[in-house]
Amino acid sequence: MREAVDPTYEIAFDAHAKIFDVKSARQLGNATAPYDPLFYEEPLRPENIELYGDLNRGLNCTLATGESLYNRNEFLRLLQVKGADLIQPDICVVGGISEMRRIATTAEAHFVGVAPHNPMGPLATAVNVHFAAAQQNFRIWNTACPSASAMSMAARKWKAARMPPAMLSTPTSPRTAIWNCARIVPAGASEMDEKAMEEDSYVHWQRRVPKRPDGSYAFA
Repeated sequence: MREAVDPTYEIAFDAHAKIFDVKSARQLGNATAPYDPLFYEEPLRPENIELYGDLNRGLNCTLATGESLYNRNEFLRLLQVKGADLIQPDICVVGGISEMRRIATTAEAHFVGVAPHNPMGPLATAVNVHFAAAQQNFRIWNTACPSASAMSMAARKWKAARMPPAMLSTPTSPRTAIWNCARIVPAGASEMDEKAMEEDSYVHWQRRVPKRPDGSYAFA
């Protein structure tokens, strides 16, 4: 992929917590390192935080994780064991912007950047824009990129003023259309067009807990 795409594009690799052991996760991460990934995301399950510290020792690329952690105490432990170079809290999972700021400030004290996990849609994106503008160690966020028609639909939802151009001068997707999903006003206030929401076609994502064939729960 690195050879096929524009060399100015950043490429990140997400293993979706599918690797069972630290040695295999480190081996895969170091295999990607020569291709200069933006980050190597969540190769291991999140429950054993100490294992991320073990993994990061000897890893030759940026390690990112955190979308499955729920509060500042979990992130503090992750940072104490040096288990991430980049944390990825989800503003909808950690309980809102106040807890998000506390987590990010704790990361800043450990000289670690923040890349919010952001697949939940235009309202979460609008709040993340405010967070990003206010947080010194913000680096980048991810989002589900809608189609052109969905972008136009989302833009009609927001009856509000844009942020100053300087705040949004480096969009994370081609052109600037994605920002139509996050048109905002000061303090995060927004006026929702409920009729437009009934027609909404943004890319939907939600956490699910898969089941095994026998009906027992598998890893989320």
